[in-house]
Amino acid sequence: MLGTISLVTAFAFAAIYPLCFLISADDPLKNQFHKFHIGLPNTVGGVVLIFVWLMDIPLALKWTVTAWKAVFLSVSWYSWKKESPAPALMAMASLLGIFAFLRLQGHLIAPAWDIAVIGILGGVIFCAALYAMNLGHWYLNVHGLPIKHLARAIQVFAAALSVRLLWDAYYLWRGSVIYREDTVPIMRFALTSEGFLVFIGLLFGTVFPLASLYFANEVLKLKNTQSATGILYVILCSVLIGDIAYKYYLVKYGVVL
Repeated sequence: MLGTISLVTAFAFAAIYPLCFLISADDPLKNQFHKFHIGLPNTVGGVVLIFVWLMDIPLALKWTVTAWKAVFLSVSWYSWKKESPAPALMAMASLLGIFAFLRLQGHLIAPAWDIAVIGILGGVIFCAALYAMNLGHWYLNVHGLPIKHLARAIQVFAAALSVRLLWDAYYLWRGSVIYREDTVPIMRFALTSEGFLVFIGLLFGTVFPLASLYFANEVLKLKNTQSATGILYVILCSVLIGDIAYKYYLVKYGVVL
C-alpha cells in the first residue's frame, strides 16, 4: 500500500507540476527561475520510470510512461538554456504525463472516473502548494519581483482547494463505502475506529490549508513575502499529511475524497 501511495503521488507530481508555468505565462519569471522547476519533476519522474520498469505491470503501460518521460526530457532540454520555458510545450508534456498517470493509477487502484478526477485534483493541489512555497522562497533571493506572481499562485492554490472542499462535502453527504461486508454511508464510516482518520485528511488536506491561505494572502497585501512564505511552508506540510490520509482511504477502502 505504501509503495502504491508513494508511486501515485510522485507520478502525479512529475506529470502535473510543469503546468505551474502557466500561472505566470503572460509575464514569465526569469533569472534562471525555471531550471529548478524543470529539474525537480524530471528527477522525480526519472525515479518513477525506474520503479515502473521494475513492477509487474503490462508492457504497454511501461512504454506509455517511458514515452511521456522522453517527451518531457526533450522539452526540458529545449527549454533549459532559454530565459523561460514555453508554457505551451510544458503543457503538452504535462497532458501526456497526465494520460500516462491515469493509466497507471487505473491499473494500480481502479479505472473509475471519480478516482481519475480526484487523482488529478490531488496532484494539482500538491503541485500548487509546492510551487507557491518555492516561488515565495524565490522572492527572498531575488528582490524587486512583482507581487502579482505569488498572489496569482496563491489564488490558483485556493481555487483548487475550494473545488476539493466542495467535492469532499458532496461525497461525505452522498457517498458510501463497503465496510465489514456491508455498504455504509461515508459519514457513518468516518465515525468508526477505522474511519476516523478521514477527518484528518479533510482537516489537514483541505480545511486548514484553505483557511491558512487567507492569512497568507492578507500578509501578501502588506508586501511581506517572507511571512507569506513561512505560512506556505506550513501549508505544504499540512497538504502532505492530508494527502497521505486521503490516499490511504482511497487505496484501502475506495473512499474517493
